[in-house]
Parts: sequence; C-alpha cells; structure tokens
Amino acid sequence: MTVRTATPKGAWKVALSIVVVCAAPATRAVAAPAQPSQAAGDKARAQVLLSEGTAAYGRGDYAAALDKFTAAYRIFPSPKLWFNIGQANRDLGRPVDAVAAFDRFLREAGDAPPETLSEARRSAAELKTKLGQIQVACPTDGADVTVDGKPVGSTPLGEMVWTTPGRHQVAVQHAGFSPTIEDVAVAAGKTVAIQVDLRPIDLRPANARADAALVGGGAPGAPRKRPLYRRPWFWVAAGAVVAAGAATAVVISRNASSGLETTLGTKQAF
Repeated sequence: MTVRTATPKGAWKVALSIVVVCAAPATRAVAAPAQPSQAAGDKARAQVLLSEGTAAYGRGDYAAALDKFTAAYRIFPSPKLWFNIGQANRDLGRPVDAVAAFDRFLREAGDAPPETLSEARRSAAELKTKLGQIQVACPTDGADVTVDGKPVGSTPLGEMVWTTPGRHQVAVQHAGFSPTIEDVAVAAGKTVAIQVDLRPIDLRPANARADAALVGGGAPGAPRKRPLYRRPWFWVAAGAVVAAGAATAVVISRNASSGLETTLGTKQAF
C-alpha cells in the first residue's frame, strides 16, 4: 500500500474538496427510493462513510479511503463518487482502475462542478499516456472476456481495454465452446488487436463420435465417405462378377454333361 504524508493544511484542502464533491449529490443519488425513511437512513450511513473516507484520504491512507468511498457508493450510488474512487485508485498506483473510474464519472456526472470535470479529464488523460489498450474481436456474441483473470465485459466489447504495459493473458469463453487464451504484449500508448474464433464443443457421447468416425472413415469433423454398397461402381463390379460366375457355371455344366454322356455311352457301348 502506498501512503503519502500531507501537511495539515494540504490535507484539509483535499478533504474539503472530497466532501464538496461527494456530499452534494447524496440527496439525489437514488431517483425513486422505496420509502422516505429508508432513503434518509441510507443517506445518513453513506454520509458517515464519506466523512470517514475523507479523513482517511486526508492522512494519506488511500486504501482505507477507497474502501469507505466504495461502501458509500453501494449504499447511495451517486455517479459523482466515481471522482473520489478514481482519486484513491490513482494514488494507490492502480492506473487502470483509476481511468475506469474517471471515465465513468465523466460519462455519468455531467452536472458536476466544471472544475471537478476538468480535473477528472486531466487526470484521466495523464494516466492514459502511461497505459496501452487491447482490442478484442470475436464473432461469437455473449462470450465472457477477462484480462489477467479480471472480467472486462462480454462480446462484442464496445470499448477497448486499458492495461498497463507488459504481457497479459486474454481469455474468452462461452458455454458450448472451447475457451481460448491469448498471450499479448502491450506497450504504452499502443493498441494490440486480437481476433478470437471460438470452436464449438462436440457434445455427442463418445460412442456416437466413434461410430461417426468409423462410418465416415476418419476422425469426427472429417468428410464422411459413403459405404461401399452405396457406391455405383460397387454394383457394376458386382454385376460383372455375377455375370462371369454365371457364364463359368454354364461352361462347367456343359462340360460336365458332355462328359457324363460320353461315359454313359461308353458303358453302354461296352
């Protein structure tokens, strides 16, 4: 965990900025609360967490601050909290998570103070110069994509994935298909594009696959060959053999009859 020490005066300025950003939207974080009393209770609990997170951030305990801001968002999901989550991740040395938080803040909190929006844009742009991107293309829709084991979405991915420079493992999997893992190298300021073609899994029983392989004359998936008795030349050859056999039988029969008559004649003559 990275811990930074700030002067009391500087820490007060940081804490004050967080309170202003986070506390203001809390009253409109939930558009349609189930009950006013429940909303008031959630607001009060979120405000306590915001105060604790502000204090932790001010003393340089960014990990504790991130936990408090995240917990406050779960209770009262104001999009403006993404700015504070982005700050905590940035100062913890988690640039990918910080960029994701700042980008979400810019997308969802358009009514935030102009100076806060400007700070989020500046921080995101600075962080992105030190990161790379991975673009994943897959013709199979609905496949789950992970980078280094972390889920990043399902295909088709609407956006490219921000990553730190270095080697990363991209896994794509979908029910009924064999999973695919790609090892990619990412450089700062560069984009790596990969194409993943998932292969369907043959769910037939093993004996059915074996029978198909025997009938087809090869492994499953190979072009099937017709049995000998279903090929035209087989019957032509068979007919020729039958005809030849019949002719031979006639000749033998005639020879046998001729020999018999000769023998009988000889006996009679004798």
